Amino acid sequence: MQKGIKGYMSGRLCFLTKEDCKEIHDTSVDILGECGVKIESEYALDKLSDFGCIVNRKNSIVKFPKYVIDDCLRYAPRSIKLYGRASKYDIKIESGRTYTSTASGYGIIDRNKKIARDGILNDVAEGTLVAENLDNIHSVIPFLTGVHDVPSEIASPIILGETFKNTNKTVEFYLTGGSNISSTLKDMDNVIKLSKIVAGSTFELRKKPFLMFLISSISPLTYTEDQSRILFRTVEEGLPLVIMPAILSGMTGPVTIAGTLVQSNAEFLAGLVMANSMKKGAPVMYGHSNTILDMHTGIYSGGAVEMGLISACIAQMGEYYDIPTNSYCPKSDSHISDQQVGYEKAIQWILGSLSGVSYLSGAGCVTSESLVSLEQLVIDNEVIGMVNRVNDGINITEETLAGDLIKYIGPGGNYMKTNHTTFWLNSEHFKPKISQKDSYTQWLNNEEKDIVDVAAINVENILEIEQSPVNNDVIKDIDNFQNELLKNINNI
Repeated sequence: MQKGIKGYMSGRLCFLTKEDCKEIHDTSVDILGECGVKIESEYALDKLSDFGCIVNRKNSIVKFPKYVIDDCLRYAPRSIKLYGRASKYDIKIESGRTYTSTASGYGIIDRNKKIARDGILNDVAEGTLVAENLDNIHSVIPFLTGVHDVPSEIASPIILGETFKNTNKTVEFYLTGGSNISSTLKDMDNVIKLSKIVAGSTFELRKKPFLMFLISSISPLTYTEDQSRILFRTVEEGLPLVIMPAILSGMTGPVTIAGTLVQSNAEFLAGLVMANSMKKGAPVMYGHSNTILDMHTGIYSGGAVEMGLISACIAQMGEYYDIPTNSYCPKSDSHISDQQVGYEKAIQWILGSLSGVSYLSGAGCVTSESLVSLEQLVIDNEVIGMVNRVNDGINITEETLAGDLIKYIGPGGNYMKTNHTTFWLNSEHFKPKISQKDSYTQWLNNEEKDIVDVAAINVENILEIEQSPVNNDVIKDIDNFQNELLKNINNI
C-alpha cells in the first residue's frame, strides 16, 4: 500500500476550532431543515421521502430532519480503501494522510509546439503513462474530460478505457453527463460495464474497487437529475463516492469564507443523506471544489489563495465528522507553467496537506484546470516531494540533536565524513530530481535550461522508455470494448 503524504505535521494546520466546526454544522443543519435543497429527480425524491425527509413535489424542494442527518453521519465510514491493480498502489483514504492525483483538463499544452490545443485520445494515454511513472502521484484522474477525435456521445467510457490501459494505479472519475438524462445513464452503464471487464467480474469490482466516482451539487443548494442518478448508481454498484460542492464565493454562494463553508457543508450533507437512502453506510468522501469569483474580471479563480484556505477548513470539517476529504485542487489561474503557477499551486499543496485533506487532485493543470500539461505534471511531482518533506516535520531525539557529535567535532571541524551524516542524510534532506541546484556557471554550460525544459526532457524519457504496465489481456479486452462502442456509434 502507498504511504501517501503522512508525517508528524499532517493535519496540524488548523484555522477552525471545534466550536467553529460545530457552528458550521449547526447552521448547515438549520438550512437543510428550514430552506432545504432542490433535487431535480423524481427517483431521488421517492427515495428521500421513504427515508424520512420532507418532500415538496411541486417545487422539488427536500427538507432534511436533523435526526436523519445525524443517523447518516453515524454510519459514514471513517476510511475508504481503493485497490490498485498492483497491490503496491493500494491507497487507504483516511485521516492523517494525504494522497495526490492528476488533474483533468478540457485541452492540453502541446509538448512539442508549446501552445494550447484540443486534446486527442493519445494525450490521455501519454498523461496516464507519465503519471504511472511518477512516485509522488498516487492516483490518477483521466487527463482530459473530452477529446477531439472521439464522438462526444461515447467520449467518457472511451477516455476512461484509455486511462485503464496505461496505469495500475487507482482512478477517480467524473462523468460529465450527456446532453440528456438518457445519454447520461447510457454513459454510466458503459463506464460500469468497462470497469467490470477490467476487474474481471461484478464481484471483484465490489470486493476490490479501483475506481471512485465524483459527483457535484449545483450551487446554490441544487442536485440535478444527472448528478443524482450517477450518485445512486455509484452506491448501488458498491463503489466509493465523492460528493463535491463547487461554490463560486460571491456568485453562487456567500462572499464570506465562513458562509461558503456553511453552504458547502449543507450541500455535502444533503448528498450524504441521498447516498444513505440507497445504502446505509455507503462509502462517501467529503469533497470540495469551492473557490472565489474574481470580482475584477468576473472569472472563476481556481488559483486563489482562498481555495487553499477553504481546502484546509474542509479538512477540519472532515475531521470533525471523522469522514475522509477530497479537494479538487491545487490549481492556478496562469495559462503557462510560469512563476505564478509555481506560487499559487505550492501554497495550495501546502495548505491542503498540512491541514490533512485526504486526497488532493491537481497535478498537471494550469488555467484553473481548463488546460493540462505533461511538463507541469512532472513539476508538480517534484513539489509534492517537497511537501512530503515538510509534512515529515523535525525529528527530535537524542541522536538527531547530535549534542555529543557537536562536542566531538568541536570548533572548526567538519561533519562530512561522520557516520552520523551518512546515516541521517537520506531521511533528513529532500533529494530533488529536476530542480536546478548547479552553480550559475554550470547552468550556463548546460544550455541554460529552465525548469520547464528539464521537465520536458523527463516527459520524453518516460514516453520513450516506459511501456504500459497493464496486463496485455486486459488491454485487449478494453480495446475490444472501445472498438465496439465506436462501431455502434458509426452505424447510427
